[in-house]
Amino acid sequence: MKRQSFQEDLMAIAAGEVKAGRLDRRDFLRLTAAAGSLPALGVLTGVKPASAQANEIVLSNFGGDAVNGMSEAWGKPFTADTGIPVKVEGGVPLAGKIKAMVESKAVVWDVCDGDGFLCNQLGKQGLLDEVDYTIVDKSKVREGWAWQHGIANYTYSFILAYKKELFPDKPPTYADFFDTKKYPGKRTMWKYQMGAMEACLLGDGVARDKLYPADLDRAIAKAKTLGDDVIYWESGAESQQMFLDGEVVMGNIWNTRASLLERDTQGKVTWTWNDGLYCPSSFVIPKGHPAANEAVQKFLASILDPDRQIKLLSLLGNGPTNPAASAKLPPELRRIDPGYPDNVAEQAIRSEDWYEKNYDAAVEKWLDGITG
Repeated sequence: MKRQSFQEDLMAIAAGEVKAGRLDRRDFLRLTAAAGSLPALGVLTGVKPASAQANEIVLSNFGGDAVNGMSEAWGKPFTADTGIPVKVEGGVPLAGKIKAMVESKAVVWDVCDGDGFLCNQLGKQGLLDEVDYTIVDKSKVREGWAWQHGIANYTYSFILAYKKELFPDKPPTYADFFDTKKYPGKRTMWKYQMGAMEACLLGDGVARDKLYPADLDRAIAKAKTLGDDVIYWESGAESQQMFLDGEVVMGNIWNTRASLLERDTQGKVTWTWNDGLYCPSSFVIPKGHPAANEAVQKFLASILDPDRQIKLLSLLGNGPTNPAASAKLPPELRRIDPGYPDNVAEQAIRSEDWYEKNYDAAVEKWLDGITG
């Protein structure tokens, strides 16, 4: 049977998962980054975003715990500093939705959450305001993560999670991940290419610093060697539940989910940073946003404060983008920070340039390859 189109997949997920409240920020973003032409999500779900007012800042993210987390870590401190209210809403700011708002001159958000590579994708289409680096201090983020049309706000990683009993002495590698004879049991990877592609290449012997430009055909061929021993997850919650239900013994999943699994299983499931994929998220400013531009720029500057980024890490597990924050972390937070120097040294860093230019086509090709 021919699989559903990517657009049909997204519509089904949007209509079901968002209404059921099962889809969080990362779950939806990865699924929809390739769908810039989709209509506003409200068309699919009936969910209507709040309208921003000129005397407040409305921050749109992807819902779930991130609404309260960003409000606590970033919104409330900024309001205390400036008197300007910050409303955080889980508005699901997809690329297509931002585009539709800007082009119809009906923008209701001032700041939107998105991946690093989306800054250039949307910026080059004339959909975003530039970041004012006379207000925002670009030296407070990792080099290369202060873009013309966005600033890195937090980090996350795709990592290898595993059942401890299978590897009592040392963590597995991606070579072990693909060795189903020596280590029987099902594995899981993200259905929608990112992270999974890199895991396949690493498992096929590609060095971390040679992942890009990515050989997608090679990655697909490696994925198919798993045969029936792979189950593809579609949401972060699903990747977590597979371990809890005993369906899988290893998985390429998000670090935030892995740390929750370790907690919930009392260490029976854990993870390794080795050969993880370290990724930046970002904040962007839709062109024509309601709030005063200077206020929005000051908000972007404020989220780079080390203590505020540490607060977000403690609440959500999303890593700081300001190296000064990682330097201040207590031991219990160093271990879960994907960007702590000891942790990031073991990982590959996602190429924002490659994803900006290739992601849309890569997702389609990957889906056709793994389901064909």
